[in-house]
Amino acid sequence: MGATPAITALDLEAERAFLGPALDEAVAGVLASGRFVLGPVLEAFERDFAAMHHVAHCVGVASGTDALILGLRALGVGPGDRVLTTPFSFFASAGAIAWIGATPVLADIDPETGLLDPERAAAVMGSGIACILPVHLYGQLADVRAFRALADASGAKLLEDAAQAHGATRAGVHAGELGDAAAFSFYPTKNLGCAGEGGAVLIQDASIAEGLRRLRDHGSTAKYEHAELGVNSRLHALQAAILAVKLPHLAAWNERRRGIAARYDAAFAGSAAVRPLRSVPGSVHHQYAVRVPAADRDAVHEGLVEAGVHAAVHYPRPIHLQAAAAGWGYGPGSLPEAEALAREVLCLPIHPFLVDADADRVAETLLGLVG
Repeated sequence: MGATPAITALDLEAERAFLGPALDEAVAGVLASGRFVLGPVLEAFERDFAAMHHVAHCVGVASGTDALILGLRALGVGPGDRVLTTPFSFFASAGAIAWIGATPVLADIDPETGLLDPERAAAVMGSGIACILPVHLYGQLADVRAFRALADASGAKLLEDAAQAHGATRAGVHAGELGDAAAFSFYPTKNLGCAGEGGAVLIQDASIAEGLRRLRDHGSTAKYEHAELGVNSRLHALQAAILAVKLPHLAAWNERRRGIAARYDAAFAGSAAVRPLRSVPGSVHHQYAVRVPAADRDAVHEGLVEAGVHAAVHYPRPIHLQAAAAGWGYGPGSLPEAEALAREVLCLPIHPFLVDADADRVAETLLGLVG
């Protein structure tokens, strides 16, 4: 008998088999058209992606990081401004702020969800915040109503980092619906992924959307006419065609993720050592995160991998303790909830093609390791 197959964090081969020839046909159509940059394929995807989130405009860009950077710029955020965000996310969430010359201001997280805590955020709003940038961590929406109220009360902009939240909702609000802008990533590991790098910004205001379209295309208003400084950051038609094939399946794929998450929840309900993060209703479960004792986390992670379970640690070091953040005014102990989660968090395989038997094997293996 052969070795037991590994349980991976995603299964692009199964996704490709499920989609069948539709992907090949979509790519072939773009190749035959010769329209690789901008054009009708991208425009059609932008319309559909905006509509599913109840947002008026979508601007496709080259990556999720560019979506953050250009989203900030389109909202008028620049050098010297202060932008409030979370210390617990992928580094780009705060790195984009620093990259444009603004100053990241960090508030601690809710330890139950890992999301930026609105009350802790409110406590630092008096320091002159130009923009609030909450992250929809692990596919669950931050409390956008609370952050919208904070932004409106202070005159700040609201940019949602929705890189992990395609199709997510919270109390009837869709990702991107209440923000002045929302940044999405289409990296292949995301719930809706392309074949490489890609991103988009959702915007309700037509004038802001038009400004962002200029920014992604060298500030161009017409061929060889440049009204402002911009960059080359366009979502290519080939990527848009691939995303358009996948988009009609996103709701069902997200629902399957919810089913797997519920199965994990049930498996860990009686465990004192495995504590799932509380999931906000409407989450699309980009990740399924649990907390295990910090002293055991790395050994448990290693044991899972050795058993063929491709668990991961998202994220092992909070943003404020990264070397690149050394000059931001934070240090060990300054954001204790984020630091504690980084020591304890473990993310388990979850994707639409994970079968129940494999989810059960993941849970049983983890429970066996923690005792």
